[in-house]
Amino acid sequence: MSALIDVATRGTRASAAVPVTARLRSAGVWIVAAVVILITVIATMLMTSDRGSQLPLHYDSTARDGTKAMVETLRDHGVDVTTTEDFDTAHQASGQPETTLLIPTKADLLSQGDIDGFRSQLAANDNRLALIDPGYTVQGFTDRITVDDSVSPLATPEKISQPDCDVPAAQAAGSVETGDTEYAEARKGTEDLSTCYPFTGPGVTQIDGGEVTPASAHGQLIVDEGHGGKGGFPVTVLGNPDWVTNAGIDDEGHAALVLSQLSQTDHLVVYYPTESGEFESPPSTLDYVPSWFIAGALWLVPCVFILLLILGRRFGPLAIERLPVIVPAVETVHGRAALAARSHDRTGALHTLRTGAMLRIAKRLALSPEAGHRDIIAGIANATGRDPAQVEWVFSSATPRTDSELQKIVHLLTLIESEIS
Repeated sequence: MSALIDVATRGTRASAAVPVTARLRSAGVWIVAAVVILITVIATMLMTSDRGSQLPLHYDSTARDGTKAMVETLRDHGVDVTTTEDFDTAHQASGQPETTLLIPTKADLLSQGDIDGFRSQLAANDNRLALIDPGYTVQGFTDRITVDDSVSPLATPEKISQPDCDVPAAQAAGSVETGDTEYAEARKGTEDLSTCYPFTGPGVTQIDGGEVTPASAHGQLIVDEGHGGKGGFPVTVLGNPDWVTNAGIDDEGHAALVLSQLSQTDHLVVYYPTESGEFESPPSTLDYVPSWFIAGALWLVPCVFILLLILGRRFGPLAIERLPVIVPAVETVHGRAALAARSHDRTGALHTLRTGAMLRIAKRLALSPEAGHRDIIAGIANATGRDPAQVEWVFSSATPRTDSELQKIVHLLTLIESEIS
């Protein structure tokens, strides 16, 4: 047909707007990729960040067997807590007034000279000592407490122990979990010494042959308020390490018992002994690099690799084809249809169908080459007897929002075209 008819039919097409859902679908891959990369960076930073020591009963350890929860809880309750692995720091801090020295583990690493240094500081300032399951090392600090070695090896203590004593803190805490070691007074009838949480259950009997005098007071918690021993200062022994760990402090009455025993003074010094003769290696260059920088550098490695692949790719030599290239019409139709379906371009597809139909109808109606869009619409209405408004809606103004609406308009378009002979 004429150029005027082509211009007229082309005017029926609005600008093809890509639907929001299609835009989101095309951008979804990049959004997901960005989220995955962000999560990877955060996880890497968390895994490479300094989480403190992971040694058992260490004051900086957040592991299940660490004691960081206990230390932070004491600080939240107003206790001034000093933590150290250095003997000199702990020795000096234990001499300040109103102080409790806590040795949570590895007391056997201390020499007798180290122990005597702590004893002199504690006794001179009337301070307190707290030991967590020290074993026979407790006898180096005081001659009033020892390990109860008279328990039958065939004994199976109950899993839960009751206070069975008059210590207010134990009475308030109630039951606790039973540990593996029981302590006792070194001499029967020791004054100002209280024992709580004794072993009970099947086979728990005192046998002869041990160092503990039969019928001596024994239990897992020993509180010695007397100053008559060689130590000359109050001593508290917590026989079960599980009472103070991050995993166990919330169980039973552990928190109440431990916090009450360790908060009797204004200051608490937590000393974690280390191997004698252990020297720290000089710091390397990586020790001065923050953990977040290492995580970012590790994340940049795959990014740089992908960037190099993109920038370094080759498209290959140009393909030489003999011209002209004949493309079958059906392939063009199928290709354009696939592109329209993929991009959800319903308006563009409908425009193409309208254009073809109007060109064919104009030819059938023998309209002049100068016929415009309105002339074609009027000719269709006269030839079919349909309402011009309906014809105008089908061939021009209708805008499909869904696939079903597009099918309805195309069906009417085909039906009207078929009515024109």
